[in-house]
Amino acid sequence: MQKLDTKISDKKEIYEKLQKILADNKIRMSHQRMMVLKYLYTHKNHPTADKIFRDLKKEDPVLSQATVYNTLNLFVEKNIIRELDFNEKSKRYDFDKCGHAHFICEKCHNVYDLETTSDVRSEITDGYEVHQMQVIYRGICPNCLKKEKN
Repeated sequence: MQKLDTKISDKKEIYEKLQKILADNKIRMSHQRMMVLKYLYTHKNHPTADKIFRDLKKEDPVLSQATVYNTLNLFVEKNIIRELDFNEKSKRYDFDKCGHAHFICEKCHNVYDLETTSDVRSEITDGYEVHQMQVIYRGICPNCLKKEKN
């Protein structure tokens, strides 16, 4: 799947790109699926399913939690998004599947994307087939460190 240009600001253009993702993956388009996909495209904060549901419920009061969970599972199955398991009580979701690491702040619990300089997959040989790689750093983010100093 091609990486989407995150600088696109035109709502119509975003909608068309997201619609194409669904069509390319042979997923029937629905209002709820587009809401979830657009949310993940526009929110780079690695949200949980519950966070997505709570936020979208404000826009669409008839949206069910089951619909959000089923949609997320479908998108993971079709490799449109990544499901991230950081050994927390809830999994998180990431629209950006291009190689990057994650930093988890132990104070505010935010998850940040970090650029990586190498691809460990190129170092694995001898019959291994790597489907996914996750590099996770844990510590205190710059915002929390700044708050501690003040």
